[in-house]
Order: sequence, then structure tokens, then C-alpha cells
Amino acid sequence: MGKPKIVGIGELLWDVLPAGRRLGGAPVNFAFYAQEQGAEACIVSAVGQDASGDELFGGIAALGLGVRAVQRNAHPTSTVEVTLDAAGVPAYRIREQVAWDYIERTAEADAAVAGAAVVCWGSLAQRNAVSRRTILALVDAAPVGCLRLFDINLRLNYYDERIVRDSLERADILKLNEDELPVVARFFGLEGAAERVVAQLVERFSLRYVVFTEGGRGSRVTAADGRTSYLATPRVEVADTVGAGDAFTATFAASLMQGLPMEECHRRAVAVAAFVCTRHGAIAPLSEFMKTEITNR
Repeated sequence: MGKPKIVGIGELLWDVLPAGRRLGGAPVNFAFYAQEQGAEACIVSAVGQDASGDELFGGIAALGLGVRAVQRNAHPTSTVEVTLDAAGVPAYRIREQVAWDYIERTAEADAAVAGAAVVCWGSLAQRNAVSRRTILALVDAAPVGCLRLFDINLRLNYYDERIVRDSLERADILKLNEDELPVVARFFGLEGAAERVVAQLVERFSLRYVVFTEGGRGSRVTAADGRTSYLATPRVEVADTVGAGDAFTATFAASLMQGLPMEECHRRAVAVAAFVCTRHGAIAPLSEFMKTEITNR
């Protein structure tokens, strides 16, 4: 039996951090951490026909990720200025009208999702109608039995109720954080404590799981059958939190593909996200020690 095929769809960019420029974008972070844990991972996105795009394309390929569905177009390669507060929590300045705003549905993109075990997407790359149509069409084209994972990733003002609703109607899993839950609740008229809102989301959109993270406090996974798993966030020395959420999502998905119980998927996700917080930037290769740690802890 081959490796599960996991696909990240959406933005691809350079994170411009205080320490310098690094590969970024939720799809590449997600794909990288899924690959680190045994998946065959690829990306559907777009970069520009410029030197920055050449470097970004080469950097993604050097990570071993599938890049056949990474398109080149006439728009500039994306950069995102990232500033960090005292706790290492990032804020973003995201350039508009960039290559990933114009992702097209191509034969390569269709081939990427064919046979996928998991497809993951968010809201940011749907800010432009071109990419939004493509993303939703690719999610719809994923095979029967494919796990559809909406990691909402609300950024600045690049979302609305329709974007969130259209994705939730397609999703099997929703991942969101403590800042995003009140926004989603407001969109759909949901009231009550976080646990009640999550339960209403599970029921309203027929979700298999909702993964709800609360930063340094903890995280909770809620299943369609009412089971829940809560874990406190480990105390670590934080370098920054860039990419930690994507690492969490990828680990949860990769662990589900391994047939592990929800609680174990959750524990692994928490452990990997905590590790990523101790490293600078979004891409932090998991050492053999860390792989052993999440398996045997």
C-alpha cells in the first residue's frame, strides 16, 4: 500500500521575517509537515514569471514536495511582511494582485487532486474570484472518500460570509482558532460558549471533526459523534508561532490517514506544533528524535 496523497491548495509566497526571507504560505507548510510524517504531498498554487518565483519554485522543489501543479503566470510572486510581537505571534502585511490570486484549473491541478486522500485549503487564497472558483472546483473534483479539510486561516479583511459558507458546505474537517470562532459564529447566528458553537457547527455543516485551538491555553477536537479531546498547550521556549497552526493541521490529517484514534491524532498534532514554535520560521524539519518523540511519547 502506497503513501497517502495529501494536497495543499492556495497561497504560495515568501514570508519576509525580521530574520530574513523564508518560504511560506499555508499550503506549503501543510504539505511539508504532512510529507515529514509519511505522506506524498503536493501543492496547487501559482508563482510569478520572475526571479523571485524562480527561487520560490526551486525552494519548494528542494523540499521534495510535488510542484507539477504550481503554475507560473504574469502576476508578481507574493511576499508577505511578517512582524512578531513579544510573544512571537505574527502579524501580516499581504500584498494584493499576486500570482496566487490567479490560480487556474489545469490538467496538472486536476491530476494533483485525483487519488488524494486529503485536500486542505483555506480562506485567504479565495479573496480573488479566479482562485476561489478554481479552489472550490478542485475540492469538488476530489475523489469519493477524500478527506476535505478547511483550515480557515482568516487574514485581515480577505474573507466574507459567502467564502466561509461555501467552504464549510464542502468540508469534512474545520480547523479554526479563538479569534476566528466568534467571526464564524456571527456569520451563522450561533450563540453560546465555544463548545456549544463548535457543536452547532458540527451539526449544521455535517462535519466529521472541528479542531479548535486557543493559542497558549489549549486545543479541543470535537467529533461528529460528540466525542471530544482537550489538551493543554505545552510550555516551550517560543521562537515564533509562524507555521505552528499548519504543522498542527498536517499532523492531525497525516495521523488520521494512519488510522490512529482521534485522541492520538490530537496529541501528535499538539506535540509537533509545540516543536515548531521553538524554531524560527514556518519550515522546521522534524528530526529523527522528534519523530520518535511523537510516536512513543
